[in-house]
Amino acid sequence: MASFEDTQKTSKEIQELLETLEKEFPRGVGDEKWYLLAVSALTGAGMTEISADVYTYLINQTQYSTAESRKGLIRRLREALIKLVAIVGVCRPLEAIFSIDAVQMEEDKDFSFSRENWKSGAENIARGAAWEQRIYQSNIDEYDNKLVAHKDFAWIGSEIVYGLLLSDHTILSDVDTELVVLTGIMIQNLKNETHWHLRGMRRLGVSLNDVEGIHKCIELIANFAGVKVNRVPRVSDIEHEV
Repeated sequence: MASFEDTQKTSKEIQELLETLEKEFPRGVGDEKWYLLAVSALTGAGMTEISADVYTYLINQTQYSTAESRKGLIRRLREALIKLVAIVGVCRPLEAIFSIDAVQMEEDKDFSFSRENWKSGAENIARGAAWEQRIYQSNIDEYDNKLVAHKDFAWIGSEIVYGLLLSDHTILSDVDTELVVLTGIMIQNLKNETHWHLRGMRRLGVSLNDVEGIHKCIELIANFAGVKVNRVPRVSDIEHEV
């Protein structure tokens, strides 16, 4: 079994990974998205400290040359990690945001609180249900039926996972959100949920080739992190359900 020290990566190795991801990420998915995959996959794989490297790699690019642009960047990275809480739990995203905070300059820190006015209730549940419907469509009953005898999980799904977290697109778009979700799930080598969210990406209009490109980028990080993603389907396997 590999020791903790065996998993440590050099700055050169991290730099090469990020350069490769930026180059290989499918451009048809849109700009400002490859790093959402990077931070989500690295965090889900347990390499939380590399989130700081993702951040510093980005702020050295010309589009982040001002404090205001760097505040916009941190809002997107932070929101990806917040949404990832629903997928991998709270501790790894917390470690990731701690690592980013440690390398931020004080002038770049963003003190906004996106969910300050959030309330539980019918409106929250309705928003979550609408987003869930877009992803699951005709398969929604199949998903809901699995939780009939597990109402605590159904409540968490409607109130927290979809209501509070995944249906909020004020910072990250619908495709951004589903990219974070798919990445966080696939990096854990989860067969069923990967199936559902490969299908979800296609239902949001991302092309088959671009979804396959996303899959390959996640595999790059899995190989880098020494984790397996060998139980999950390819997008071609679920295409008939789209």
